[in-house]
Amino acid sequence: MSSLKKLLMVLPVVAFIGGCTTVSGVVRDKPTGSPISSASVTIDNVSTTTNAMGAYSISGPFIPQHVIFVNAPGYNIYTKSVGNQQIHDIELTPRK
Repeated sequence: MSSLKKLLMVLPVVAFIGGCTTVSGVVRDKPTGSPISSASVTIDNVSTTTNAMGAYSISGPFIPQHVIFVNAPGYNIYTKSVGNQQIHDIELTPRK
């Protein structure tokens, strides 16, 4: 196989793996709908925290199989596959 053909086969894979995806959304209290500030949002060892309005934005080389973890004091931990969505609004359930 020629070098050009090999390069053309490898480039899409490298572009996909090396690409940067931004996932964003708002974290809210499920019963009240109130925003949750200072919640920790992690995807594949990249972390951020929500602002005063519960909003977050996190960027990295994420793939659909990665899992988003959201944790805030007094709430159950939330986990879900990132999938192909770039917006994840999240409702946390208070611990009992």
